[in-house]
Amino acid sequence: MIARIASRFPSRIAALAVAAASCAAVAQPFPTKGPIRLVVGFAPGGGTDAIARALNTRLSEILNQSVVVENRAGAGGAIATEHVAKAPPDGYTVSFTLNNHAINQALYPKLPFDTERDLRGVTLIGALPQVLAAHPSAPASTLAEFLQQAKGPDARARTYASGGVGSPGHFAMAYLESLSRLDFVHIPYKGAGPAMTDVLGNQVPYILSTLTGVLPHVRAGKLKALAVTSKVRAPVLPAVPTIAESGFAGYDMDTWIGTFVPRATPDAVVKVLHEATLEALKSPAVRECIEAQAGRVATGSPADLDALVAADIKTLSKIVKDRNIRPE
Repeated sequence: MIARIASRFPSRIAALAVAAASCAAVAQPFPTKGPIRLVVGFAPGGGTDAIARALNTRLSEILNQSVVVENRAGAGGAIATEHVAKAPPDGYTVSFTLNNHAINQALYPKLPFDTERDLRGVTLIGALPQVLAAHPSAPASTLAEFLQQAKGPDARARTYASGGVGSPGHFAMAYLESLSRLDFVHIPYKGAGPAMTDVLGNQVPYILSTLTGVLPHVRAGKLKALAVTSKVRAPVLPAVPTIAESGFAGYDMDTWIGTFVPRATPDAVVKVLHEATLEALKSPAVRECIEAQAGRVATGSPADLDALVAADIKTLSKIVKDRNIRPE
């Protein structure tokens, strides 16, 4: 009977065969066709890169597919983000990034992509606290003392270094400026390393930077920690209060880590990547790598990550406007 129908309607049968083949191709499980690339917007050898490489090793095992790290450094991560935003939405090109993902959208008026329109979240991976620290000779030893002295005529007493205009440290201090209604003196450097060198040399009295970069110097007595930027105290510095508990309830300027894919990536593919990442984060090696950066594992659904990005862009855009921040 099927043969008789085929002889009467050959063109229709051929079309149905093509459609069936197309559906079979679409229905192929993900991943099947080659390496998944974790695109990191920072140079090899840094903390972000180390976490990506620990994660990709476990993901390769879970997905039974090669997962490789590809570094595309530059423009605060924007070069890597653009590459992922314009990649095929098939799950094989994944952005592994920090909250520069939201900062860039708030800071730069003409990006070659739109963070919310062109990308969607996969998994929140972790959070890295930042810390306001001071040279031992600096007059302030607490956040309250720093803010009190910032009201006085001595400009040096309110001068701090950061890793650059638009860096997480810069935005963390700019947010504190907005909330405290004070003006600090910002000395931006081309990276956290040069900034730290000058603070250790007492060229600049204060710095706001990642906890992992500050911690060894605090332990060695070369810096004193005034406050951390996270909602909760850092386990490695339990005696150091948060900015939130120091009079600014709700303050939270952790440096978060997350993964993103092009916006048109199918839900089913995002689900596979999300669930594999959650499984990878159970690995002691991955958790230890995050904790080695003085961070903590922090997870959530793809929708949660999209909501975090939207909220951050809103907050950061207001900071840019309030503090008249202009990219270099």
